[in-house]
Amino acid sequence: MRQTECSLFSWTFKLQNPRNNRIVGVQSWRGITSDFRYPNSANLPAFPSASRHIRRKALQKIAALSATSCSTTFDSSDLERLSRGCSNNASAKSKSNGYGKGGAVSMAASPMNIREFEVLLALCKAAPLLQTAQSAEKLVGQLSPYILEAHTQAFVPSPFFRDIEPSPIESLSYHLTTALLSLGINHEFLRDIVSQRIWTYLEHCSTAAEAVSSPTGVISENGSSGEVEDAIHVATITISLLGFLDAAATYANFWSAPDRLLLIERVKTIFSESFLVAVETAFSTIRNSHFQNSHVKEWKRYFRHYAAIGRPLGAMLLQRSYMWLLVAGSSLLVADISVLRGSDILDLLMSGTGITRPSSSHGEVDFATIETMADIAADEMSLLEDGADYLRLGSAWQQRLAFSVKAGALTSYLNCALLNEDAADADVLMTWLEDTLADSVQMADEVVASVVLKSMALISKLSPGFAPNVSRLLPRFIVQGGPRGQTVCVASTCLAYVLQILSQDAVITTLYTLGNVLSSGVAGAERALAGGITGDLLGVDGSVNSALYTGKHSTGSSISLTITGEEETSVVYGNVVQAICGIAKSCNDPKITALAQSMLLQKIDKVSRSIDARIIIEATELALSGGPLEFRSLLKLYARISEEGVVKNNEVLLAAVMKGRDYLSTTLRKESPLYDIYFEHLLETIISKGDVHQAQNTREADVEIAAREISQLLQPLALLMSSNDLASEDDLSEETLSLIRDAWFNIAVHGFATNTERGRKYLKELRLMAIHSKPLVAEQRGEQVESDIELNTVLRRGMSSEHELAQKKRLSLLLPSKSSHIHKLSYRKVIFLQATYLVETLRGDSGDCTKALTYFLEPSMRTGEMSSTMESITEAVMDAYLRKTSTGTNLSFSAPYVAKQLALIFSGCCFRIERVQQAAMICADRIIHDVPSALCQTSSLFALLELLSLMWSSCLEAETDEYEWRSSFVSTRGKVAVQLSDDYSLRRRTLNNLYRKAKGWVTTVIDIAPLDVKGLLQTYLSEYDDDGAYGHVSLGRSFATEMGALIPSTDQRLGAIDRHGDCNINTASDFVAQYTTRQEYRYAEALPDQDAEWLHFLQLDPRRGSIASKPEKDYEDANTVLAHLEARTLKHKYIPIGELRDILRRAAALLCRTKKDECGIVHHLVGIPFGIFTKQSIKLGISLWLGVINENPRMEPRIVMEVAQQWEATIHRRVGLFSSKLMHPDPFYVKEEFAPSDKAALTKRQQAAHNLLAPHSRLLQFLGSHFNAIRLGSPHTEKVFIRLLKATLDGLKYSTGHPLAREIRFQIVLFGLKVLRHSIGMDFGARCLLKDRLLSAALSWFSFPPQWSFGGNRLQLKAETRLLADLSIALRNVQMVADKPGPLLKTMQAKEKLLQILIDSEISRLAVWLYPINNPQEIYLSNVAAKGTAEAALVGLVRTAWTESPSLAIQLATRFSSAQLHKEVRWLLLNFPEKAISEPEAVQLLLGDSLPSDVSFQLKYLLYWAPVNPISAVTYFLPAYRNNPFILQYAMRALESHSVDVTFFYVPQIVQTLRYDALGYVERYIVETAQFSQLFAHQIIWNMKANAYKDDEALIPDDIKPTLDKVMGRMIAAFSPVDRTFYEREFTFFDEVTSISGKLKPYIKRPKPEKKQKIEEELRKIKVEVGVYLPSNPDGVVIGIDRKSGKPLQSHAKAPYMATFRIKKNKGDMENTDEMLEETNANAAVPQDNSIEVWQSAIFKVGDDCRQDVLALQMISAFRGIFNNVGLDVYVFPYRVTATAPGCGVIDVLPNSISRDMVGREAVNGLYDYFISKYGNEDSLRFQEARSNFVKSMAAYSVISFLLQFKDRHNGNIMIDDAGHILHIDFGFCFDIAPGGVKFERAPFKLTSEMMAVMGKSTEHQAFKWFEELCVKAFLASRQYVEKLSQLVLLMMDSGLPCFKPETVKHFKERFVLEKNDREAAEFMKFLIKKSYSSYSTGIYDQFQLLTNGIPY
Repeated sequence: MRQTECSLFSWTFKLQNPRNNRIVGVQSWRGITSDFRYPNSANLPAFPSASRHIRRKALQKIAALSATSCSTTFDSSDLERLSRGCSNNASAKSKSNGYGKGGAVSMAASPMNIREFEVLLALCKAAPLLQTAQSAEKLVGQLSPYILEAHTQAFVPSPFFRDIEPSPIESLSYHLTTALLSLGINHEFLRDIVSQRIWTYLEHCSTAAEAVSSPTGVISENGSSGEVEDAIHVATITISLLGFLDAAATYANFWSAPDRLLLIERVKTIFSESFLVAVETAFSTIRNSHFQNSHVKEWKRYFRHYAAIGRPLGAMLLQRSYMWLLVAGSSLLVADISVLRGSDILDLLMSGTGITRPSSSHGEVDFATIETMADIAADEMSLLEDGADYLRLGSAWQQRLAFSVKAGALTSYLNCALLNEDAADADVLMTWLEDTLADSVQMADEVVASVVLKSMALISKLSPGFAPNVSRLLPRFIVQGGPRGQTVCVASTCLAYVLQILSQDAVITTLYTLGNVLSSGVAGAERALAGGITGDLLGVDGSVNSALYTGKHSTGSSISLTITGEEETSVVYGNVVQAICGIAKSCNDPKITALAQSMLLQKIDKVSRSIDARIIIEATELALSGGPLEFRSLLKLYARISEEGVVKNNEVLLAAVMKGRDYLSTTLRKESPLYDIYFEHLLETIISKGDVHQAQNTREADVEIAAREISQLLQPLALLMSSNDLASEDDLSEETLSLIRDAWFNIAVHGFATNTERGRKYLKELRLMAIHSKPLVAEQRGEQVESDIELNTVLRRGMSSEHELAQKKRLSLLLPSKSSHIHKLSYRKVIFLQATYLVETLRGDSGDCTKALTYFLEPSMRTGEMSSTMESITEAVMDAYLRKTSTGTNLSFSAPYVAKQLALIFSGCCFRIERVQQAAMICADRIIHDVPSALCQTSSLFALLELLSLMWSSCLEAETDEYEWRSSFVSTRGKVAVQLSDDYSLRRRTLNNLYRKAKGWVTTVIDIAPLDVKGLLQTYLSEYDDDGAYGHVSLGRSFATEMGALIPSTDQRLGAIDRHGDCNINTASDFVAQYTTRQEYRYAEALPDQDAEWLHFLQLDPRRGSIASKPEKDYEDANTVLAHLEARTLKHKYIPIGELRDILRRAAALLCRTKKDECGIVHHLVGIPFGIFTKQSIKLGISLWLGVINENPRMEPRIVMEVAQQWEATIHRRVGLFSSKLMHPDPFYVKEEFAPSDKAALTKRQQAAHNLLAPHSRLLQFLGSHFNAIRLGSPHTEKVFIRLLKATLDGLKYSTGHPLAREIRFQIVLFGLKVLRHSIGMDFGARCLLKDRLLSAALSWFSFPPQWSFGGNRLQLKAETRLLADLSIALRNVQMVADKPGPLLKTMQAKEKLLQILIDSEISRLAVWLYPINNPQEIYLSNVAAKGTAEAALVGLVRTAWTESPSLAIQLATRFSSAQLHKEVRWLLLNFPEKAISEPEAVQLLLGDSLPSDVSFQLKYLLYWAPVNPISAVTYFLPAYRNNPFILQYAMRALESHSVDVTFFYVPQIVQTLRYDALGYVERYIVETAQFSQLFAHQIIWNMKANAYKDDEALIPDDIKPTLDKVMGRMIAAFSPVDRTFYEREFTFFDEVTSISGKLKPYIKRPKPEKKQKIEEELRKIKVEVGVYLPSNPDGVVIGIDRKSGKPLQSHAKAPYMATFRIKKNKGDMENTDEMLEETNANAAVPQDNSIEVWQSAIFKVGDDCRQDVLALQMISAFRGIFNNVGLDVYVFPYRVTATAPGCGVIDVLPNSISRDMVGREAVNGLYDYFISKYGNEDSLRFQEARSNFVKSMAAYSVISFLLQFKDRHNGNIMIDDAGHILHIDFGFCFDIAPGGVKFERAPFKLTSEMMAVMGKSTEHQAFKWFEELCVKAFLASRQYVEKLSQLVLLMMDSGLPCFKPETVKHFKERFVLEKNDREAAEFMKFLIKKSYSSYSTGIYDQFQLLTNGIPY
């Protein structure tokens, strides 16, 4: 149905065509019609009509889809098929209607049936959507014949035509015209054809009109048969023209301006007076006809229908449509088509937006065109005026039609006037408008009123001279004209528009004038309302323009009105109020809005209650366009009126305020700035009620009033919360949540409850509020220590004994089982529980029962009466919820919704707080008991299974990532998330409880719905990804499998089977069979889109996805595709695992059924996974290979052979285990960093190593399993395994000693031993050789330095220890026995003995690492040989080891501390040095700490020896080695072999060796290195300057100073010009920065602000040059200084200060592990900029020697490297300190840290209290994370503090960072020096009671145990590097640092207790920990610091 049928007279247009070129009327003239769809016949059967309607819609949908499709031509489209249903083809037409005789027949003469009509309608509606030109042209040809005769078209009588609105005749004309015009607009080339068809149609209509208008054609009203037929003919033409005119107006933009004028004139010619008379006569004839034939009856039905829809048929209806066309034509002259879309032309003109004047872009519009249109409009106005009297006698609908015509004429004339005032006289228009305004009958019509008022406003803009008069007329109209509804609003807007033309003063004056009308008051019904508007509204002559209101009495001054009754008075005042608001809103000026609102609010109580109510409502809308100030004043007024209304019981005002508030609630949105004001106002108002009455002993009357006041706010608050959907708002501020909670508490205080009359009355509002409120306990409550209940003041309201008893009684009635508990509770708790009950039961009754669990987070809810009462409330919530569920009437309580609730409750069963778990378990039990079908849903069952998997994973993490705990676990599949505690014992208990409960729950539902639940379990099992190293163990999947095998207790048949012995009878076979079947059809689908080539090659049947019927071709194509895929893998192109899986699965499917060899496919099926070589690809490969082997055993030898070949290829390609990327260098060979420990980098390195090793590990499992499966089978396959073993064992010689490779290396050896033991095809000699190789491969591991592990994977270590124990057994099981043992056998026996000792030693070491603080329970870990026995046996095996590998022998000396063993190895080194030159560690063994006397010829081999680490190399410059040239050259070569990045770390030690550099080697190294590394050069220079003097004041030169000066001079002289400039720039900048400290010295005694000002002043003088950097931050450049950051630091005689710099540095590269990762994202973007900018604070000291700090932090950094080397999860932060001159240095400030001293000053009692206040209580995740960080840092610093003997560990030297790490600073006292000689700190390290409190308060707590374990592991890891750490200290011994004594290095080494084995060392560290926490000495020292320095503890 056309758009325009809903609005009969619209002068506005909008575009609806997809191409935005269609005008449609949008202004619906109210009262004319609102709906055309009236039932046409009450007695028609419903079903046929409905089916016909469906058919019509379907045809239209088909046509639309076909039209929008670009892929088909018209000839092959649905449109063409539809077109065949039309009657252009004469044969079809003649057959359908029965008229055709074979000749040319007029289409109109042949009646159209309903089928043809519906097809035609569908084609017409599809026309605007057509995409292609060809289709458009065809459709024009199809539709054209119909339009030409549309005015005479007959229809086959059919009841179905009655559904066509408004009639088939009009609908046909309208849709045909619309279709053709839209085609012409969209397809330019068709415009002429369409235009010609339209003109032809009009010609036909014109001819027909003339015929019926001629004297001979005039119809009399006698109504004879012929005359009735003629009348019907005229009526048909008329209705057809109606449809045409409506369509023409809609698409008027089809014609150009001149053509539109021609069209309008042409139509005017048709509508001659005689034709209109004929039309009226014809309609009268039909109406009055007495004929009863069906045709006449149908026409009479049309008459009734048109009248019913507000369009009575007659000449006036034609005039209306004609005027509509005129409006369209004139509007298009004023505005462009694009802006007319969806807009009212008058509104557009008033807004002035997008209006295009003719002179701007269209060119000048022809004056004659405008004049003609104006004349037509003027003629129409004359006709209407002439017939005005006649119209008054007509029906209401006829009058409204006439008014619509008039509105159209006025609009058209206005358009013309706006275009050219000469063509249309504005004065004439104004006269018409004033006359119409004065006629109350006409102005009662909203259409006319709107046009008149807007036209007056626009004419005032056009001719400002009219504006003053209009500004007086409109207020009069508003006050005296009695307008209603929308008209007042339009009048106000228009008045504001006119007033703005005048001035703002005019606006204000008019507002006051209208306001005065309200002020005049009402004395009685007869009293006149006068005096409101004074002279400013008088006429020009000072009298009222009474002509405006003809017949009305005037008082002679201003506005006058005779009051005829209270009702009319209210209407007038209401109009005035509306007008004031309308004017203010239209002006859109905050000042005007404020004035209007203020004025209106002042009128309250001045007129009447009803007007007060009207003001309140109108002011509400106005307030939304005002500012916050006005809005707040309105809210205050609301509050005042509401209070008064409650007290005085004024229902009218209360209703008005309620309406106003409700309007705000439904209108305001969160984005509005007024929303928060309003929301807070409502909440605060509720909270404030009752507070003031507390002093009056809470009299019942006061409570009642407060309750009534609260009740007034409930509905607005409920509406506001629901309309803004607060339920889904997760980011509400804590303040807002607190207000909501307090509001609920006050509601509960005032007796709103589900069992009180007051509560029941407002239950609907309270329920809405409950739905959209958060629980009354915040999620963060679990983190707080104190209960919020006891602190909340609102909960104390009305706290009298009487009120307390009443509240307790009320709660006891709700919870009768807990009445004894309730009577023990305090008043506050009772109120809290009342509010909780109210909120949560209402929420439960609304469909959410899960929020009640949140309350158990509240600390007071964990135990006691509160806990049990809350549990009872939770039960009540469940009761409410399940009661609603059991009715089964509400969809939101159906099983799927209950299942979602159940899933959330399951998550609660895993909550980190046990009390929440208990409550959740009870809730889950209730739901499953009452609604078991809730667990038969995917959402709940999958959630339960996923939670089992998540809980399992969370417990497993204790083993896979020791000391690192993850709190959040998420499953996207189950849509569940849980947050877990760091307490692994709690996690295990939770898992056990959940598993036990889940078993019961699932058993329950399997009993009632076994097939459905098992079907869901199968669905769950069918989707799975291996997402980790242990991902193949999924408890959820295991549980699903277990449950799937259950026999339901309700299955009587299976339950009746007798059990036999231990046989476990279940339904697993049936479950798995069904699952397998489902998998078959689940994956029976075509290949994915990206695999089109595969689909093409294999020619899959798209219906079944199976292999098509040409097997030979299939295999060839498969080979081609697989070869292509393998080529991609070899080029390292990214292949998604999904695509790979699909292709290889199909290849495997081919192999499963083949009878041939298919070597090519086998080659690719094995080669492709090996080509990719990731754990995923190999896992997939193994799965497919085993599948093929099991399905088609013939393929087994080929697959095994291919796997063996590909394995060998991995050895040659150096991938996986054999990869060169699998590096694990000694920490002293790599770059050491001054940076915080980085767990993420360690994890990344661990993952990278795992990814490299995993493929070989999986393959080895496959090979081991398969070998055992085919044992004693084919000897050929056995040979393949033996060959594979030999190649692998040879390859192991080239693999590295990464600790994570230990497992795979020994697995290979163990596999080899199994092959050796069970092989049948080898002779004795071959078996001996293979065993020898296996022994060599096993021993090769021990030729690497001893390794602990890497990372915290305990499972890995456990597996390794078990593996080593199994290997030891396997060795004993494979003995080579011969009658006459040969040399080989003897050698093998010695090697085996050596290997057994080493394996035992390795197991022993790993057992210590696995169980650092207690002995292992596993027998195989404790059954190792005694220490002395093993070492004694080893001495005799040293030569065996040396023969095997000199590296092995050297590492024996490292692994075992036996002096005899050491001596034996050294003897071999002395005699055969050339054998060991590839082993750097041998040099230390050979030379020792000084040049031995027994070394001579061996030194020449140093020229070729592998280089040692940098620090050892520097050591060889010491005098102890007597400047031996061989040693010096070796040291020099070793140093130069390392990157400057590595040696940079050792600058302090390198500078010190200049003391002994007699031959100039060190000098040469320094000068040469400085030439290519400026940073190195600068650090060396600063260090040299710092070491040049012995004192801080640079008065006593050091002996080394001349050497330093000479080297420095050489370095600077060797700089290139660029380097020299950079050097000067950097040192100038830094001297400027440090000199500030010197400039501060005169200010030492001055106040701090003065010193700060001086620093700022000096900082402002510094210019930051390009490239300069801070000495402590050589890896970043300074780009700015925070000039205001200067801060003087406390010092007695020196002037240190702190400043902050902006530094730009490169991001870290995660320790260079990227290249080791398994695979990267295929589409990863390359980062453009790898730099970051940070603020770095630094302290600049003058007069303080920083060199000791430099050494201490260098040592800490070295320890950091050692800890990283074993992947130990501890934390240190070696910040940077650089000594730059004597007594000068720069120190980096630790970011985001506070000293323990400052914590004490902040009035926090202790460290534990600080953690609680900062991170929450011990249950909070933040506290647990902080505690974990504290433990990790505490462990590392404790060990380092002991080893380096840090003293002075008072609270000022201990920092705590934001994450909870403890950090040590200021290392002035270490090694062998203590402050002032004080010996208080006898404890090995600082471990105070407050530190113990943070770590769990007990030595049995998990956190403390972690601390102990980490301490032990850090100590064990460090012992291995004692020599290198000692060298760092040794080289500094002569530097003059006060911390050194002659015995310092000796004592340092002794602290590592190297004489003890690993277990003894672990026990030693445990003893130190116990000694530290048992010691009081650190506490005594803290007291000493308090007394001496004022540092609190």
